[in-house]
Formats: sequence, structure tokens, C-alpha cells
Amino acid sequence: MLAADYSALRSILVLGAAVGLLQIRIAIAERSETATLVLRDDGTYQNGGYWATPLPWLMVAVMREDPARAALLFCEAVEDFQARQDINEWVNDNAVKRCGVHDYCASAAMPLAGVRQLREHLTKTGTRLPADLAHRLDAAETWLKAQAKRVIRGSSRVGKNNVRIFTPDATGGYGAFWVRDWSYSIEGCPKAFSPVELREGYLFLAAAQRSDGCMPDRVAADGHGIYSPGGEENPLSANGSVDQSPFMVILCHQCWKLLDDLSLFQQTASGLEKAMHFTPRNPANGLVHISDAKLFRPYSFLDTVPLVGDQQFDSVLFWDACQKLGEMFEAAGKPDRAAYWRREAARVKAGLTSLWDEKQGLFVAASVDWPQPSIWGSIFAVYAGITTPEQTNRIVRYCLDHQDQFVFRGQARHLPKGTFWGQPEPQWISPTATSR
Repeated sequence: MLAADYSALRSILVLGAAVGLLQIRIAIAERSETATLVLRDDGTYQNGGYWATPLPWLMVAVMREDPARAALLFCEAVEDFQARQDINEWVNDNAVKRCGVHDYCASAAMPLAGVRQLREHLTKTGTRLPADLAHRLDAAETWLKAQAKRVIRGSSRVGKNNVRIFTPDATGGYGAFWVRDWSYSIEGCPKAFSPVELREGYLFLAAAQRSDGCMPDRVAADGHGIYSPGGEENPLSANGSVDQSPFMVILCHQCWKLLDDLSLFQQTASGLEKAMHFTPRNPANGLVHISDAKLFRPYSFLDTVPLVGDQQFDSVLFWDACQKLGEMFEAAGKPDRAAYWRREAARVKAGLTSLWDEKQGLFVAASVDWPQPSIWGSIFAVYAGITTPEQTNRIVRYCLDHQDQFVFRGQARHLPKGTFWGQPEPQWISPTATSR
């Protein structure tokens, strides 16, 4: 080989080595840059806010494997309330708007439902928390019980015919009597209400049912029903949220259990059945179904999200209402009606498997727009008791392994951190872009 050939070969090898080294350096730099990125976490309200409302669902899920973790979640949420000197609707310290409505009833009441179930679980399983955590839990629960009652009583107003109504917050931000917010207040803090308030409040809401069966989203103090989320003059949908009918059934069941009196159900049973039949469903599988977001909206704590298709959260809620309708009809001596609603519950439970995401180990929120893994919907399914043992184990495992991706100081995000409704791929940003 000539000297010139050796020289050319050497040049090619050197150039190749240089190119290879450059590629390695670029790859290292890219990996280094990716390693320093963090998941975007600056969303607000129903698309990035952290809420205390679903805390009992999360506690019930994780306590199966780690009761201490469940207790710690409750303590962290209460200590966040104390640090802020406020019990807020939602929070996100990275957002431009960091929080929502102050003194929010569901945030104050619902965590207490989680503590009750945790204590029952500890007693049933003979489990004891570490002494320091047990004292911390006792103190947090004592504080929140007093604050929940304060917030709930502060939310009350006098409505038509001197009926005491309960708005979602103690600051007057919402103003009217919301169906599911009152149900959440009763679930977490039932002792805040007198028997008369439960009777009159339930009938006040039920009286606003529309002639086609639609239950109200909320009822104004003068007694007129408002059927859609959004402003009264600019509603989000023609027929409200698909959770309104199930929540009225659940409210009736709550009143029955607290009052030990079936008369409210006997007065309104036909209206409740009409309302359940008004709920749009997929005839193929029984799931609650939204074909057009202009006609119906999903669960009210998601009502700004135009989910379309089979609805996971609302189907679980509908299943729960079917079970409760069956129970009340059985108690009322109408076994045929009880059997009918139990069959409907079974249809929904069987159909729910179509919304299971095996890869993630979570349910998706809807079958069409948008089929994103839903934290709230999945943990609520465990809480309600509709999940199979395998689904329960996967959801619990996800919560334990990925808590940092959806929990902030005991409060939970709808979707995993970095993902937003309609934007399913995780979004990564520079740490300098976030304040947390």
C-alpha cells in the first residue's frame, strides 16, 4: 500500500473516531439534560389541581397494604390545611393561581370518612400504628372534626319556606345548594346536620326534579332548579352532569341510614327511578355513556372536561346507586324492583372491564375523549367495592409505587403529574420553570 493510501486511511479512522466521540458526547448530554427535567406540574382546578375530596378513596386503597401510609396521608392533608390557615377546594403551589375556593365543605368533611374506615380496618386486622403516628393522627382528626363542622355550618343559608340549605363552601362563593357536595358533607360529617335538616334538605332538592326526570345540579335558595354545571346563563350542557341522578339516590340512602326512616324513599321512589332511567347509558354494556358533551357532562368534579364515550367514574357511581336502590326497595317490601336494580348493577360491573388499562393497572376515564388513566376513578372504584381482586391489587400497587406522581401533601390529582386532559403524553420541563 502506498504512503498516500496509509495517510488517507488514517484520516478516515481519525474522522470516524471523532464523529463517534461527538455522538457519545451528544448522547451523554441528552441523557444528562433529560435527567434534570421534571414533570410539568402547574395546572389548576380540574386539570392539575390537587384535591382533598378523594382522600378517603386513596386511604382505603393504600391501607390494605400500608395502614401507616394511609394515616400519614391524612395527617399531611390536615397539616397543610393548618399551615395555610384554610381548607381549600384545591391547591397547586406551582400554578399562577395557587388555590380555589376557601373553606370548602367536601375538602373538610371527606377526609374524615377516610379516618373512620382506617380505624375500622386497624381494629378488624389488629394492626397498631407507631405511637408517634397514632398521636399525630388523633390530633389531626380532632382538629378537622371541629373545623369541618364550622365550615359546614358556615355554609348554610335559609331558603324557601325557611328550609336550611347547605352551599359547598362557607365563603359564599357558590351560593346555591349543590347535590353531590351535600352528599359528601353528610358522608364525612353526618353529625353536623339535624334530622329536620336532613329531611327538609333532601325534599328541597328532590322537588326541583325536571319533568323529564333530570335531577338538578343545584337548587337556588328560592327553590328553582339549575340543571347544568357552569353559569345559569351559560350552561355547559343541556342536561347537566350524568352524576346528578345517582347522587340523589345516594342522598336518599344516606338519609334513610341516618334517620332510620324509609319515608323519604317511599315519597320519592318513583322520581328516583325516573331519574336513573334519564341517565344516558350504552345499551351494549350498561355503562353510563356521553355521546355529545353539549348534551351531558361527566361527574361534576370533572365537569369542565368534555369526556365522551363510556364514563368510568359515573358508571361506578351509577352501580353504587343501583345497589342502594335495590336495598331500599327490598326494605320497602318491593323485591321485584329490588331485583331489577340489582341486575342493572351487575350489567354495569361486567361492562366496566372494557375501561381497564392493563398496562397501567388503572381504569381510563372514558372510552373515546379522553381515554387517559384516571387516578380518581380508579381509587373510587376500589372504595366503592366494584373492582375485582386483581384490579384492586394493581390499583393499590400503583398508588404505593407512584405516590409522588399524583399526591401533594395528602391531596390527589385527577391524572398523574405531567399529564393533562386531552394531552396524554407526559410533559417534561426544566426545574427552573417550577417553584416546588
